[in-house]
Amino acid sequence: MYPPPEQFSTVDDFLENDAFRAWVWERRPEDQVYWQQWLAQYPEKRDLYEQAVATLLVIQGQRIELSDQQIKDNKDEILAQLSPPTTFVRQLWQWGRWAAAAAVIGIVIWWQSSQSDSGQYVSITERNTPQLKEQEWKIVKNVTGQSLVVLLPDNSSVLLSTGSQLRFHKQDNHKLREVYLQGEGFFEVTKNPAKPFLVYTNSLTTKVLGTSFQVRSFAKETSSFVKVKTGKVSVTPVDAPDQSVLLVKNEQLNLETRTEKVVKHDIVPSKESSSAIINQQFSFEFTPIPDVFAQLESSYHMPIQYDRNMLTNCTFTGQLNDVPFLEKIRLICLTIEATYEIVDNQLIIQSHGCN
Repeated sequence: MYPPPEQFSTVDDFLENDAFRAWVWERRPEDQVYWQQWLAQYPEKRDLYEQAVATLLVIQGQRIELSDQQIKDNKDEILAQLSPPTTFVRQLWQWGRWAAAAAVIGIVIWWQSSQSDSGQYVSITERNTPQLKEQEWKIVKNVTGQSLVVLLPDNSSVLLSTGSQLRFHKQDNHKLREVYLQGEGFFEVTKNPAKPFLVYTNSLTTKVLGTSFQVRSFAKETSSFVKVKTGKVSVTPVDAPDQSVLLVKNEQLNLETRTEKVVKHDIVPSKESSSAIINQQFSFEFTPIPDVFAQLESSYHMPIQYDRNMLTNCTFTGQLNDVPFLEKIRLICLTIEATYEIVDNQLIIQSHGCN
């Protein structure tokens, strides 16, 4: 069992931790999953983490051969990651193994490059110069008392339950689409096989390419679950990284966090959850547009402003179960020759109506 992440506040905290030392020296795939999740939860500690990696490698005495040009090409990037440099140098002197800045740079370059083929997850320390500037996280906390639509940079959408929090990259320029969830959210993911979508929670990691599913994992609750509405997902318990479970449409995985018991079964809607978005069907056949908008407004808790009289004669036919919220709106607007925009968390529809 790994120690609580909040214990890691200094380089020494990392160096004194058995799990961290095992990860740096052995680089096991299951450890990579854990540390990737930890960095996703605490991105502000990435620099501290990388200082500890470099320090531990110097202590261990890793030595590699790099050309002077390789050192020159990479030194600015590595030194930028190892900030503040004065603190870093002082710590290395304390360990008595600091030989030269070039040696440390070479070790970090070697360790980073050795991670690139270590499994299905991208290296957690692989960053180039543009990413250093743009890799910022946005945090959304829902304290509204009802579900809230969160639009992601890749046009995926999350219906975030009240009392929940979502953290995600502001820019869609990374090899993976990663979000960190505390609480509950219903995800509708834009299809992109080249960029897997990962949802991290305290107890589960869910990996998808494009589908709709619900995740619930509150820190104070003793159970977590993933429910799949469309498509398929791979779910991996954090404490059992080698036990991934594949879920397909209408399947559910429950995890008892205290016993680590995993149960997979079919989704059985209850009366209490019959109105939940995961149980709703967004399939329409010559349905009046006002009725379509009424269902979307009710399901996503986002007000939709439009001229009802203008759209009374408009209808929509289509299946919208497996597309994100804004894609639903775009497809509807295409059929009625309308435009849309979001202003102050309200959807504004402009149309000339239907004959």
